[in-house]
Amino acid sequence: MQLCNNIWNILLFIGFFVFIIFILLLFDSKLKSSLIFNNKIQSSLPRRFLAIGDSLTAGYSDRGLSFHSYSINLTNLFSSVHIPIIVDQQGVTGEHVVPTMMKRLERILSNKTKSYYDWIIILGGTNDLAYNKNADKIFNEGLKLMYNMVLQNTRLAVMTVIENGHYLPEHKQDKERRTLNTMIRNFTENYEDKKRICLIDLDKKIPYHSMKDINQRKAIWDDPIHLKATGYDQMAKFIFEKLYKKIKQ
Repeated sequence: MQLCNNIWNILLFIGFFVFIIFILLLFDSKLKSSLIFNNKIQSSLPRRFLAIGDSLTAGYSDRGLSFHSYSINLTNLFSSVHIPIIVDQQGVTGEHVVPTMMKRLERILSNKTKSYYDWIIILGGTNDLAYNKNADKIFNEGLKLMYNMVLQNTRLAVMTVIENGHYLPEHKQDKERRTLNTMIRNFTENYEDKKRICLIDLDKKIPYHSMKDINQRKAIWDDPIHLKATGYDQMAKFIFEKLYKKIKQ
């Protein structure tokens, strides 16, 4: 009788143990399914970009009668590879980096209910240079502070400043522009976490003076400073190529 009771107790213990294992496996399966489902939802949600800058971000052309931001084609290009994005386009015509653009970015980032972005794209400096601010002031009192603000919150894409038709390469303003671009490149090169920063070197992609084909220049440039819609679309292509590689890393 005692032997039967012992066998029965052992069977009960084994049954209870098997039941516990079954419950744990069931829970693990449901947890994995839930995680997969949540990941699918998250991957299908649009990534949010902030595009902050001056008239070149706003897409200014035709003396301000027409605007075609690079954000339009950037959205289309990401959509073509099945990556939905929403671009919060915040280009302000005539704005200087120091101090207004910097303060504007600070206000945007301080709004915690609306300020989450996967990437923040910054382009600025053209107007500061036009008003004889030197590269050191534009970078150290403006762009560098903006970059650090962004990197405390999310990922950063920075653009170099393109040349314009008003200043030949030997002009003081263009020398300052090239110095500023060197500072921008050095910042991205020296930043340790390469997955969180992206350099879009527009200066090397959208020339003015070195573009010898006049018809090609006319197709891209609207005036000595601003681009046509085709030029802004081309800008979007360069931004897309760089950011797509970063996202896929």
